[in-house]
Amino acid sequence: MKKLDRYVGKIVLGAFIAALSFFLMITILVDLLTNLPKYANTAEEKGIGAIGLAAQLGLYYMKLVPVLLTTVAPFATVIAGMMSVARLHSANEIVPMLFVGRSIHRVMRPMLWCGMLAALMMVVSWQWVVPHVGAELATQSTFLKERKEELKGVVHEKHGDASYYFYASRFDPAKQTMFGVSLLVQGDLAADAFMIKADQGIWEAKYGDWKLVGGRREASTGGEPIEWLGRPDLTPTVIVKSARDSLDPAMMSYTELLDLMEERPNRNDLRLAFHRHITYPLSNLLLLLLALPLAIRYERGSRIDRIMASMALCGGYMLLDLTCQKLGQQQGMLHPIVAAWTPAILFGSLGIVMFSSTRS
Repeated sequence: MKKLDRYVGKIVLGAFIAALSFFLMITILVDLLTNLPKYANTAEEKGIGAIGLAAQLGLYYMKLVPVLLTTVAPFATVIAGMMSVARLHSANEIVPMLFVGRSIHRVMRPMLWCGMLAALMMVVSWQWVVPHVGAELATQSTFLKERKEELKGVVHEKHGDASYYFYASRFDPAKQTMFGVSLLVQGDLAADAFMIKADQGIWEAKYGDWKLVGGRREASTGGEPIEWLGRPDLTPTVIVKSARDSLDPAMMSYTELLDLMEERPNRNDLRLAFHRHITYPLSNLLLLLLALPLAIRYERGSRIDRIMASMALCGGYMLLDLTCQKLGQQQGMLHPIVAAWTPAILFGSLGIVMFSSTRS
């Protein structure tokens, strides 16, 4: 990196951190103010004090940050780029840079690196962070907001010295209770196999296991009543994560989406989500290519019109992206791959033309 890259890069990085922090804080604040009455009612019903509720909310929003990062990062990147250009303009530093032989594209290169860094952050978050916190967020959100939704058809498999095949017809995350429980355990020998069935399973956090209602263990040697499932690793969070059909595809990793696409090729939302996991990180760079040429100015006067034009272009991209999402999720309306890549191709082409034609 040259001295110019380091100088501009520090300005861009500071602007990006400030913009990203602002978007994260405003999103969390809006969600908190919107759902605070529900949180307070739930805390009162469950006998949770103010300190306990504050601790749970703090943990919830800490886990929510990686999810929000995959949503607001492109906006933060664009704002950071425009703030950096405005900072250089206000200090009258762009014209001297051009005077000594640096092109405007060379000056803006650190801003494009910032877009690529933000895209990489989104990819890493989607692959390794969001899938791990997604199930916990679903469980905790259900608990905090007292939702009455249930997960259906929970399947979980575990293989090692013995193979475990678990199935529950439905699971209520708010009450941490599952219904229609079946657990098949198979060892190396056929005589080692047995089946556990129960009408209900209630999670007992104190013992770290599921207490069975109407539980019974059946084997080749006979059957007997059983009180506990004996699977402390099968926590409510794991149960929620196992019900992948009930999870938002936007909360899944690339590998999970690929596996589910093979299992369920008719689900358009899975294919659309996978390709948006590719195109949405690219929007960090595409929106910069659109906004930066409008932010660069050499004439005196107000730059409000340029800022408004940049915001209009970014808003048009997001509007087209949302429209294509809705059409891509509907069977027979628009192919998911076309829906995911149309905004990136259209606005990306426009951004490349605008960026390459920037006056230098």
